[in-house]
Amino acid sequence: MRHFTLYALLAVLVAAGCDKAGQNFEYDDPYAVNDFTIPGLTIDNFPFIDCSTSTSPLRDLVLFDLLGVKSYWGVDFLSGSTYRLYFELPEGMVPHSEEHVRFTDRLLELRAYNGSHEAYVNLMDGVTDLIIDSRDISRNELKEAQEKGVEIETKPLAWDALVFIVNPANRVKSLSQEEIRDIYAGRITSWRDVGGAAEGIHPYMRNADSGSQEKMETMVMQGTPMVDLPEMIGSVMMSPYTSIENDPWGIGYTPYYYCERMVGDLRRVKVLAVDGVYPNAATILNGAAGRKHDAYPYVSNIYAAIRKDAPADSYARQIYNWLSTPHAKDIVDESGYISMRSHTLTK
Repeated sequence: MRHFTLYALLAVLVAAGCDKAGQNFEYDDPYAVNDFTIPGLTIDNFPFIDCSTSTSPLRDLVLFDLLGVKSYWGVDFLSGSTYRLYFELPEGMVPHSEEHVRFTDRLLELRAYNGSHEAYVNLMDGVTDLIIDSRDISRNELKEAQEKGVEIETKPLAWDALVFIVNPANRVKSLSQEEIRDIYAGRITSWRDVGGAAEGIHPYMRNADSGSQEKMETMVMQGTPMVDLPEMIGSVMMSPYTSIENDPWGIGYTPYYYCERMVGDLRRVKVLAVDGVYPNAATILNGAAGRKHDAYPYVSNIYAAIRKDAPADSYARQIYNWLSTPHAKDIVDESGYISMRSHTLTK
């Protein structure tokens, strides 16, 4: 049995997956997706899909949809500061029965995740079968895969964005892209220089190889070195939130999806506009379309990834292919991400 790091996966009511029977799915058949089945796929042989923290709800919805599990959003009782998906007990299953315990254990295993970097490493090493991640494979990970003789295949699934958060007490509402770079390069050190109070700026950062850090370095800094402040680096997704909630002069960055859907109204931080544009679904789509007006600049993608040598008839490959279908895009929309549909980018 594989052993994976578990994040807030205790005390969950589990719905059983059912054996699904049906015809072989034709991936170019738009009429097949609304009643999609993968013959032989069950909860017992479901491939492990690793993921990042922010993409875990989408990964779970994919799992639930393919196994016929009903789910709902609720406050994560362990953290009390984020939302997560819970799932219902299937009709006819007796609570606390042997069957219930067996399915609970299996669903807990399938819902474990390791974060962006570890997910890609696990994919290279054959520990996981498929990943849904907040970013594409990094340059370092690509080099590691090449050294191991492994080819990784990736494709974008949805749009997300990198957003910047401050304490609600901070009167600054917007920063320019240049000001953000200068803050994180150590060239701007006082809020007074960007229209705020005469207080020092505390730039919170994320750990190397995290999805947020990769996006920060590539999209925002664009080769400019970040200030060397190891004491400001947080190792988990909630790090900037917990720091900034207690620091009126802090600033941090986080995925838009994580901020809006997983932290949501539980947060005690303020999201900044960039160049006067506040991040929301409309401005993110404008940024993705390359529009000149009302477009948020730091738009990113989430990705699915698989080993290129995964057999065509493997469940991992079939799910990977299914992620491009209209029905899968409905699941992406349901998760709260912005699915990649061509009509959404009409200029």
